[in-house]
Amino acid sequence: MSELQQQDQQSSNSYEQECQRAELLGLQAPDKDEFERRRQARLEQQQADHDAAEAVLLEQQDESLGSVGGKLGELNSILSSTQQRLNRFKQTACGSLTNIFARPNSGSVDLSAAAGGATVATQEERAPVQDQPRPPPTAAEVSAAKAAKQQRMDSQLDKLDALINKADNAHIAMGEQTQQMRRLAK
Repeated sequence: MSELQQQDQQSSNSYEQECQRAELLGLQAPDKDEFERRRQARLEQQQADHDAAEAVLLEQQDESLGSVGGKLGELNSILSSTQQRLNRFKQTACGSLTNIFARPNSGSVDLSAAAGGATVATQEERAPVQDQPRPPPTAAEVSAAKAAKQQRMDSQLDKLDALINKADNAHIAMGEQTQQMRRLAK
């Protein structure tokens, strides 16, 4: 059975149940057209509430991703400045020994390229809230809303990828700097 036929059957069942209820209570049976209008309005309101809750959730996720991205960016800049200090310390304290032994330069991690390539822009889009009943959305409006929601979700996936890259760069930099500090301490 198709979805439309199932909805029509459920609607008929609901109307029949409402008629039976009215009969048991000794009330007048509801008008089928009025019942359908109320049911449609209730379904539209539920869908609007669901869409609004989804939009709020997406907005909160955007804010959360932006916050995490900023913190990872700050961590990477701290690691970059620590790397610069380590390099300066190696040049001043170990520079003469390095020249004597002609030791190859130990690898340093360049975070400037990694931090610059992972900028993420946040978008804030809110659907206008209307108190007045509105006509049912057209197929074009529904597909446009789905496309906008998909675009926001894709944007969040891109942000997550950028955050993962920042975290990986920070992890690599911390490991490299820890090794350098251990070598210098020996």
